[in-house]
Amino acid sequence: MNKMRTSTLVGMVLAIAHLLAFILFVTYLGWSSEGQDILLFTLWIPVDFPISLLVLGGFEVIPSDDASGSAIRRALPYFVHGVLGTVWWFYIPRIIAMVFAKFARQ
Repeated sequence: MNKMRTSTLVGMVLAIAHLLAFILFVTYLGWSSEGQDILLFTLWIPVDFPISLLVLGGFEVIPSDDASGSAIRRALPYFVHGVLGTVWWFYIPRIIAMVFAKFARQ
């Protein structure tokens, strides 16, 4: 059995932690009865930066005046932070390891 690289292992731990935190967050939103709780998604902007810019950009591009655009705008934060944010946290340690390896060779 091959030895797993440290950056991959750390990335898996970070991705799982991110996914669990996001699931807890979405569960809280489901239990909450206040309509303004959806604004709590702004807390995820610094956590998943720069991936979270896709949400902000998507809101600028996707029209809200038709039914399909409105549905996409509602689902966009869930997809970006739940899926892409989790993948981002998996790759962060690998990117850092590649940068350090590049500078170590010089």
